[in-house]
Amino acid sequence: MRALLPFFLLLYTVAVSQGKKLTAETTVQQVTIFSSGAQVHRIANVLVQPGRTEIAFPELSSQLQQQSVQLKADANITLISVSTAKDHFVQRKIEQDERSLIERRNDLQEKNETDGKLLQVYKNEEQMLIKNQAIGGQTGVKAEELKLALDLHRQRLTEVYQKQMEIEKRIRQQVLELDRTNAQISEVSKKRDSIKYTVTAIIESKESKNIKLELLYTVNDAGWYPTYDIRVVDVQHPLDVLMNANVFQRSGETWKDVAIQLSSGNPTDNATPPTVQTWWLGYYDPSISFMRNSSTPATVAGRILNTEGQPLSGATVAIKGSANITVTDANGFFKLNNVASNAIVVVSYVGYQTKEIMGKSGYYTINLNQSTQHLEEVVVTGYGTRRDNDAPMDIAFKERRKDEIQTVTVNTQYQPTTTVYKIEEKYTLETDGKTKTIGIKKIDMGALYEYFAVPKIDPSVFLTAKITNWQSYDLQSGEASLYYEGTYLGKTYIDLSTTGDTLQLSLGKDNSVVISRKLLKEFSAKKFLGGNKTEKREFEIAVRNTKRLPINIVIQDQYPISTTKEIEVNDTNAPEAQVDKGTGVINWNLSLPAGQEKKLQMSYEVKYPKDRRVALN
Repeated sequence: MRALLPFFLLLYTVAVSQGKKLTAETTVQQVTIFSSGAQVHRIANVLVQPGRTEIAFPELSSQLQQQSVQLKADANITLISVSTAKDHFVQRKIEQDERSLIERRNDLQEKNETDGKLLQVYKNEEQMLIKNQAIGGQTGVKAEELKLALDLHRQRLTEVYQKQMEIEKRIRQQVLELDRTNAQISEVSKKRDSIKYTVTAIIESKESKNIKLELLYTVNDAGWYPTYDIRVVDVQHPLDVLMNANVFQRSGETWKDVAIQLSSGNPTDNATPPTVQTWWLGYYDPSISFMRNSSTPATVAGRILNTEGQPLSGATVAIKGSANITVTDANGFFKLNNVASNAIVVVSYVGYQTKEIMGKSGYYTINLNQSTQHLEEVVVTGYGTRRDNDAPMDIAFKERRKDEIQTVTVNTQYQPTTTVYKIEEKYTLETDGKTKTIGIKKIDMGALYEYFAVPKIDPSVFLTAKITNWQSYDLQSGEASLYYEGTYLGKTYIDLSTTGDTLQLSLGKDNSVVISRKLLKEFSAKKFLGGNKTEKREFEIAVRNTKRLPINIVIQDQYPISTTKEIEVNDTNAPEAQVDKGTGVINWNLSLPAGQEKKLQMSYEVKYPKDRRVALN
């Protein structure tokens, strides 16, 4: 017995030195969502004994960034170490469903390939039957034999055609089912329900106590982006702006009934300031400069959505016939630089019809049509619950519905480099990638309304709004839907990164202001004097305000600018206009009363050698 006593003491000493092990049950208290990524704040209450304790925090997000883990305590304890590891014993909940879908897709692909080859066999047989119609050679055949041969030929050819039709019908059904299966795999793969990470902390306490632990970590595949609804009652009222936060997450864990903070920051941004490199100066070659300027490359940006307005992440946007290609981000946004004039932009996405647009500089919202009908699913938004396969709502219904939207209570906090919107209501965010839209702010934004037109290029009048104190509204760059006098006008993009002291928004075309530009024939002539030819042009611009309110409008035109001394531009005349002599741009700033019309005139002469041609039209 005495011999066993040291052995038991040794076991006790080893057990004490190794410490106790606990598994902490955590709940998500708060989530700070960045433009890309999110920080999860969990809490747990544990009872620790004196000495060392190993505490495990299991079933955490599969998108967890290991270097971001932080652990805090409300007690005087010593934190020995914190480690993070994947828990491979936790199987992904949707793995079986996804595996079944993938097996079904493979089976459909095999059947499709088999039927394709079988169809080719029957087509080859058809060709052989058609080519081998001659029978009997030079001697001919008896009537009975001919009838029998024709009957056999017709019967077999009919069977071949029927087989081809059956196979083609099967192939069409298989392609349709294959598209549906691919679409469903895409939806299932977004959920990422696997909870694969476990954080383990070793702490040391001098006494037995209950302590509150706070676990913070950052996850990928989550974020938010702002959008706006901008409404204009008329040009005498301020802009009615609703700022929406569109929140999504595919982190692998459900955030149930949690407080949400939205931060304008992005932890994935490069935090290192740039370094100035040596500026090597060489000789200037004007021919190269001219060639570059003659075909200035465009920047094409925008957003890819499906017909329900949901962003398509990972859609391919490419310049046709070139290597200039990009994909949309998690919110469906894309940007292509160095797009040549007249280039074709091709947009494609699995399960959707490909679309092509002209690659002109600007911002585009592109909706792709599904090639098949998706399975029914429910999309939860901040405005209510809607099924994807509901009939589209008419504009009037959308107007009534949006008028009823109430924004949540938001406390805006300013930090050295970011702005944080703290939402007081609590939300549940599933790990399905669906976008939840929350109206976070309503603003009556004072604006100077001004109409703008360039009738030489486009016989349309555009309404613009100039906002001088936009910095005070805590806005973020984002897409905006425009409504004017109850009518939906389309979308635009508010890019605050390139905005100066005044934010200018284009509110679209207003057909109640009519403008025209015509060449006055009686004042246009050609003169031949000596070795020169002189051409005179005179134009009349008429603008009519059919609205019930007065408007301010800027009308723009231009004079030609000579690039050689052999061509002279003379006798320029534009009463009441401001002329930039360097660019030839003409601006009329008018105040036009309701129901009235104003006529403007401009003219110029161009003299050039009569044996040369100058394009004046």
